[in-house]
Amino acid sequence: MVHLTGRCSRWLKGLFAERTSSDASAAVPASHVPQHLLPTVAEYVRSYSQLEALIDAHPTQFTAAVLLPILKRRLSVVVAAIFGALVEVPLPQLTQGVVITALIEQLTRRLFMLERGGDWARWRPHLEMLYLLRGMRPVVLSDDSFGVFGSRAAFLDEREAVRQWKIFSWGVTVTDHGGQQIELMNGDYILPLGSMSHRRPTLIPSASPVFPDAFDPADPPTELTGPSTYSSYTSMVAFVLFYWLERGGHIRYIRSWVSYCRASAARRRVGAVLVAPPSDEAHWGAGAVDRKCHSWERSSQWRLVVLGSEAMSEGHMAVIQLCEWGNYWVDIFTTEPAPHDKTCTVVMRVLGDQLGGMVWREENEDREGTARTVM
Repeated sequence: MVHLTGRCSRWLKGLFAERTSSDASAAVPASHVPQHLLPTVAEYVRSYSQLEALIDAHPTQFTAAVLLPILKRRLSVVVAAIFGALVEVPLPQLTQGVVITALIEQLTRRLFMLERGGDWARWRPHLEMLYLLRGMRPVVLSDDSFGVFGSRAAFLDEREAVRQWKIFSWGVTVTDHGGQQIELMNGDYILPLGSMSHRRPTLIPSASPVFPDAFDPADPPTELTGPSTYSSYTSMVAFVLFYWLERGGHIRYIRSWVSYCRASAARRRVGAVLVAPPSDEAHWGAGAVDRKCHSWERSSQWRLVVLGSEAMSEGHMAVIQLCEWGNYWVDIFTTEPAPHDKTCTVVMRVLGDQLGGMVWREENEDREGTARTVM
C-alpha cells in the first residue's frame, strides 16, 4: 500500500474538488498535478472519470506498464463497493499471445460500464436469486458479459435497468420442461416459465394507469405475456427468476393461506402489505416487486417480498408471495431446512404477528371469518 504524502494528499483533494465542488478556488485541474505524483494520485482517485482526466492531461506518463496495475486495483475496489460478494469480475491476465493494450481495453471497458451503469443496488434481490439458480455460486461477469454492447454509445443509449440486466444475464441458463439447459435471455427476449419460446418485454414509456405512482424512466413499468403488467422492468425479471427457482427446486413451498372473508383484520393486513410503499422494505430487510393482471373476467394483484441473506443468513432466501384475486392468498417459500425458524421470524416481521401466525399455522378464513386449519 502506498502511503499518501502531504503534497500528494493536497493534489488529490484539489482534483476531487474539481469534479465535485462548486468552490472554484479549491479546484485543481488534472493537468496541474506534478508528473512525479501521477502514479500515486491515480491509485486514489474516486472514479474512472477522474482517472481518465489524469490520463488525458498526461498521456505520455501513463504507459501501459504503469496503467495496467492501476486499472486492476481500481476494478477490484469498484466491484467490491458495488456488489460485495454477490458478483465476481475476474481480472484479465497477461498470458502468452495477449497484448497488454488488449488487457487495458478490457479493464477500461469494465470500469466504464460499472461506474457509468447507474444504480446497481436495484438488482440485489435478483443477484441472490441468480446465486441460487447457479447452484450456490456467485454471478461471474466475464469479458463476454461486458461485450454485449458493441460501443460506449450503445451502452449509454440503452435503458438503465435493461443494460444492467443484459450484463448480469449473459450466459445464465435454466432447465426447461424437457430437462435441457436453455439460455434465459435471447437478446432482448426473456423466457417466462411455461412458455415454449422467449418473449420480448414491452417497456411502457410513461406512467402506467396500472401503477400510476411507480414510474421510473430508468426502470419503467413493463408488460410481458398477455395481460400482465409489472411495476418495473426489474419486477418483471424478479417474477421470471422466482418461478424458475421454484420450478427447479431451488426454493421450496412450505406454507399457504387464504381468506374468503371480505371484512377480516387479516385480510386487511394482506391488502396493506400488497400496497406498502418502498420505504417499508428497509424495515422488512427485503425487496418487493409487483405485478397486476387484467382480463375480461377479473383483475389480480401480486407482490413478492424477497428476503435474502441479510435477513436469512448467508446462502438462504425466503419469499412471501401475496395475491389478491377475488380472495386473498399468502404463500411462503424458503431455502431454509426445517424447522424453518428464521423463515418464521421474517414472516412475522413482514406480515405482523396476527396474520403471520395464521399463515404459519395455515389457518384459512372462511366467508364468516372463522379460522380453519388445513389438515
